[in-house]
Amino acid sequence: MAKTRIERALGYVRVSTQRQAEGGISLANQEQRLTAHYAHRGVDLVDIYRDGGLSGTTDNRPGLQALFEHALGAGSGITEIGVYSFSRLFRDHYLLEHYRRKLKRAGIRLVAITQEVGHDAEGDLVRSVLSNFDEYQSRQTAKFTLDTMMRNAEAGFWNGAVPPFGYTSEIAEMRGPKAKKRLVVEPSEALMVQQIFRMKRVGVGRGPMGYKKIVCHLNATGATLRGRKWQVSNIKDILNRSTYRGKHLYGVNDVRNGVKRPEDEWQTIEVPIIIPEAEWLEVQAGIARNAPHVTPARIVSSPTMLAGIAKCGHPECGHALTIATGKGGRYRYYRCSRRLRRGETVCQGTSIRDEKLETIVIDAMADRLLRPERLHQLLANLLDDSSSAVRERQAHLKALRAERTRVDGAIQNMFDFIEQGIVSPRDTDFTARLASQRARRADLEQEILLIERQLSAADRQVTSDAIDRLGDVILGKLRSNDPTARQGYARRFIAKVVVAPDLITITGPIKPLAIAADGDPDHRAPMVPSIDREWCRLQDSNL
Repeated sequence: MAKTRIERALGYVRVSTQRQAEGGISLANQEQRLTAHYAHRGVDLVDIYRDGGLSGTTDNRPGLQALFEHALGAGSGITEIGVYSFSRLFRDHYLLEHYRRKLKRAGIRLVAITQEVGHDAEGDLVRSVLSNFDEYQSRQTAKFTLDTMMRNAEAGFWNGAVPPFGYTSEIAEMRGPKAKKRLVVEPSEALMVQQIFRMKRVGVGRGPMGYKKIVCHLNATGATLRGRKWQVSNIKDILNRSTYRGKHLYGVNDVRNGVKRPEDEWQTIEVPIIIPEAEWLEVQAGIARNAPHVTPARIVSSPTMLAGIAKCGHPECGHALTIATGKGGRYRYYRCSRRLRRGETVCQGTSIRDEKLETIVIDAMADRLLRPERLHQLLANLLDDSSSAVRERQAHLKALRAERTRVDGAIQNMFDFIEQGIVSPRDTDFTARLASQRARRADLEQEILLIERQLSAADRQVTSDAIDRLGDVILGKLRSNDPTARQGYARRFIAKVVVAPDLITITGPIKPLAIAADGDPDHRAPMVPSIDREWCRLQDSNL
């Protein structure tokens, strides 16, 4: 006799506005309805998760994420998730369907207790109509809200967001139950804003200061941005913000769609002046003169051998090393990007001349990787002709072909989702996953070709002589005067270079070595390697 599955449910409640919280679909009202529903059905309601004051157009909600983590956790035993209505879970059709299908694969039903729909094709159609209407209603509400906020801004009132640094908001008048607010100067923060503009214009004893020097000075003196350390981006925002000259621009960005609105849609709010017009314009002129397209930046972005590979080895850092120049551009150094952005107080990472670090890395590769005996040791399996090695290659080839078929199917399914309108091709998460699958397929194709050649005596190109030549060809490219070739070959055969004050650690993948030995490394285009850091393990990569 089959064992009856015990029904266990989780509930979820949400409101996005204070009006909802106080009205008929308040959190408490939704909880009561869910509790009564499952008590009537005799189903164990394990817990109810809550989100107050959060929009249903995004899945970035702590209560929602905790709900799915509980439901989809191993051994949770959850069979159903209940909501008051589908709009309480999402007001976005794609997100609702994405999570519903995820739950369905785990054997969990999604139920709206006030919108009873089936779990068959007809139910899917009804639910799709309901969720699309919820999304339409949300967009219309957002449109009406934006129109109201634009009119409010046009009248000179503040709409309730966090005031810019240097200002606070206060009630200017009451219109019925609604308080109309305006921006006013916050004296202590305004003094800090004036100091930042003064440092940019005349400096502190040594002439005008750049963004990074201002950040270092403020952090070193203990000044904070409302309790947080200053960053370069904060200084840029303050120095470029027209609010401080008395003209606050409202409605510049369309937050929902992540784009900038046309200038004729912006609203200008007159606010108290912190920086005089002439001083503000002087600073803007200086920023324009120092822009990268006018004056070359101190941070250079030209092809650099270890760009994207070199990392800061200081404890609790690990950020990328970037190229900075000194002595008017005569010298180039690898320096911690985090320290460059936020000042020396956040990282004590070392600075090292680019030529010195690149020479150390190339010499280490020549000594520990590219010697013929070391390459023969790493690539010995490619030269093994024993029957057991052949059987192992055949089994591996079969597994790789099966994986390629699976990846092809995944890619086709993703395109099917686009055609069916389930997902938008502009969705950043979707495009990232598609790119990842395509990269995986390209890796599989190269590995399959390599093994097929090893199994075919006529096509075999990996020989003892080819491995002997491989090291000289790679070293020649790394030591060439072509910066693009140097960078390409470094990225191909090195995964990471971690630079600490007294230690440099180098790791890299074996697979590109095998592929290069199988072909012609002198003519094959450089590529970014897959993550397979084996050629130089940590215990033998210390310099």
